[in-house]
Amino acid sequence: MQPINRRTFLGQAATATVALTGFPVPSMSAPQAQAKTTAATSLPWYRRTLRWGQTNITEIDPIRYDIAWWRKHWKRTHTQGVIINAGGIVAYYPSRVPLHRPAEQLGGRDLFGELSRAAHEDGLVVFARMDSNRAHEELYRAHSDWFAVDAEGRPNKAGELFITCVNGPYYDENIPAILREIVEQYHPEGFTDNSWSGLGRGTICHCQNCRRKFRERSDKDLPRSKDWNNPAYRQWIRWNYDRRLEIWDLNNRVTKAAGGPDCIWAGMNSGSVSGQSQSFRDYKAICENADIIMLDHQSRSDASGFQHNDHRRAHRVSARRPGPSLRPRQPARSR
Repeated sequence: MQPINRRTFLGQAATATVALTGFPVPSMSAPQAQAKTTAATSLPWYRRTLRWGQTNITEIDPIRYDIAWWRKHWKRTHTQGVIINAGGIVAYYPSRVPLHRPAEQLGGRDLFGELSRAAHEDGLVVFARMDSNRAHEELYRAHSDWFAVDAEGRPNKAGELFITCVNGPYYDENIPAILREIVEQYHPEGFTDNSWSGLGRGTICHCQNCRRKFRERSDKDLPRSKDWNNPAYRQWIRWNYDRRLEIWDLNNRVTKAAGGPDCIWAGMNSGSVSGQSQSFRDYKAICENADIIMLDHQSRSDASGFQHNDHRRAHRVSARRPGPSLRPRQPARSR
């Protein structure tokens, strides 16, 4: 067998790849193959990272996390990008943001930092994963105006955690501070967020921020219940959709200002269009303007399970290529 040089190999590999598709194979010189490879690697990371892995870290994992095993797994599976738990409800790194609570068993470890460095050393892209919609009691006690409450002023909770309000400083100030800190310390390529859109359509928040901002928007008091015949309720629906788009744009401004134009915030979305609607997420506006869409639909039912994580669904609802900002659109009304 004759030895083969790198240029010849690139040309033959490119030809073989096209041949496997069943289409006619155009002739390609070694310089052409090299140019094609260079063009592909010059794309932004979100256009060339196709095989993702996600590390669902729990609060007890820092004392037992085996990074060496994961590095072997990434290599064996040809993983190109990893989603790593970073902050939000709890921090998996030593945070300086006040009351950004460390994970239960974090101790003095910087687990997010260790994983990020390992991934970058192995040539992988890092998505820092956030959880931005809930917090522990100490943060609620210190900043009760950051949290959602019912019409009687009682906080909305999910188990032992308090649900934050999308219209308060938690989203406008606290989360941006955490995003900046993570960018400055670890330089991830971007961010996802497991649960970024706050309360769903089934619950009306009556906190002071919601009361004030809704009156400024509509000149009306907040509705107290679901009633499509009530103009205030219909305005409340539209207002909530618009606010989620504002949050998407705000977080992208923060991450790009801190980490450069390709340091994007991509949230995480359901594969179900009706599920997106229940969370006030204008799927069409998001898909039309986002650089990359991450689907995190973990339902286990036969009718509406993993098959919803189909990228073609996102392509179908997006009418054009990504643009610079999100623009509000009228949502489909779901009764």
